[in-house]
Amino acid sequence: LIFFFMAKRLHKNQKERISTDMYLKSILEYELDNGKKSKPIEIVKSLNLTKGSVSEMIKKLEEENYIKYESYGEINLTEKGLKRAKNVKKKYVVIKKFLDEVLKFDTSKSHIEACNLEHAFSDESITKLNTLLKFLEKNK
Repeated sequence: LIFFFMAKRLHKNQKERISTDMYLKSILEYELDNGKKSKPIEIVKSLNLTKGSVSEMIKKLEEENYIKYESYGEINLTEKGLKRAKNVKKKYVVIKKFLDEVLKFDTSKSHIEACNLEHAFSDESITKLNTLLKFLEKNK
């Protein structure tokens, strides 16, 4: 019985981490793709969520010091938020490269797969996977 409750708690924590990562990555990608700061409506469109859900998460991200936001304004990643968003983006890039170049996934499938896997891989796993990719590239 104790294990059941621990498993539920871990799952909830994992879901919260994934959600935070998705929002931060979405904010960063919007900035990189458009050369300007994101507004909540861009997150609504990007993640296909309701305005209410996005509004709640923006409050949470601000409370956790990942972003700075004033009503109806732009979303600004803090140093902490930018670091985490870049880390998630790096995981995506490394995993996608592995799927495309080593496993020869169809690129439309590798995008979805990499988006799912970026949340499951630890920083250590990504570092090792990146080392493997560099080794394979060097020894073609």
